[in-house]
Amino acid sequence: MIVRRIVTGVLVGAAWVLALCYMPGWMLFGVLLVMSCVCQNEFYQMMRLGGYPLSRNYGLTMGAVWLTVCYAFPPYAQARLPIGHQVELLALGVLVFGLLLRVLFDSRIRRPVEHVGITLLGFFYLPFMLGFFIRLAQWGAEGMFEIPSARGGVYLASFLAVVVKLSDVGGFAVGLLAGRHKMFPRISPKKSWEGLAGGIAASMAGSVGMIKLAQNCPWLSGGPFQELGTVHALVIGLVLALVGVLGDLVESMFKRAVNTKDSAGLLPGMGGLLDMFDSLTFTPAVLYFYLAWFVGQAVSP
Repeated sequence: MIVRRIVTGVLVGAAWVLALCYMPGWMLFGVLLVMSCVCQNEFYQMMRLGGYPLSRNYGLTMGAVWLTVCYAFPPYAQARLPIGHQVELLALGVLVFGLLLRVLFDSRIRRPVEHVGITLLGFFYLPFMLGFFIRLAQWGAEGMFEIPSARGGVYLASFLAVVVKLSDVGGFAVGLLAGRHKMFPRISPKKSWEGLAGGIAASMAGSVGMIKLAQNCPWLSGGPFQELGTVHALVIGLVLALVGVLGDLVESMFKRAVNTKDSAGLLPGMGGLLDMFDSLTFTPAVLYFYLAWFVGQAVSP
C-alpha cells in the first residue's frame, strides 16, 4: 500500500508539473477546470454518503463559471480592465442568488438550509479557493483570457505544487520512521509532530532551492521570485507547509464526519483526486496574497 501510494503520488505530481511547464495557457485552464470539477464532485459524493442534501449539478456549474470568470479577468490587468473585479462580484452574487432561487422553487427540497449550506461549502471550499491557482499562473498577464507565454506565473504555480508536495512527502516519511507523538488524533490518528517537523523542513528546503534556481537560471522566468531573499523563501516554505497540513486536516474532518476513508477510488493507493490535492486547497491563496503584499506586483500594471 505504501509503495503504491508513493508511486501514484510521484506520477501524478510529475504529470502536473509537466503540464504547468509545457501546456498552452488555454489547455492549462482546461486541466485545472476538470481537476476542480472532479474534486468538487468527490466532495459532494462524500456529503451525500453522509446523508446531506445538496445540488450537485448547480454546485459544479457554479464552480465552472467562477473559474472561467477568474481566467477571463487576470488581476495583473485590472488597471486596463476596470470592470474585472465588478464582474467577479457580480458573478458571485448571481450564482449564490441563483442557488437560493433554485432551492426556493423546488418543492421536493425538505431541508433547504442544509441544501444551500452544503452546496455553497463545496463551491467555496474547492473551485473558489483553487481559482487562486489561475491567479498565480496569470502573473504578468495584460489582457483577458491570458496566461503569459513567459511562464513567470506558471513557475509560481509549479513552485507551489512542488513545495507543498515536498512537505507531504517529508511529513509522511519522517512520520513513518520516527512518528511518536500524535498531533491531531481526533481527526487524523496517523499524523505526528515529528512528521510535521519533517514536512516543514522539506518544504523550506524546497522553497529556498526553487527560488534560488529561478534567480540563478536565466532561462527560467521566476517573476516575483527575483526580488525575494532567503528569509522570504524560508517563511514561504514554513507557511505553505503549515497551511498544507491544515488543508489535509480539513478534508480528514469532512471524511470522518461522513465515516469514509477516501473521497473516491480514482487513484490506486491514495483514494480520490481530492485526497491527492487536499493540501493544495488553501495554499494557492496564501502564496498569491503573500507575493501581492510583500512584492506588490500582483495587482498593479
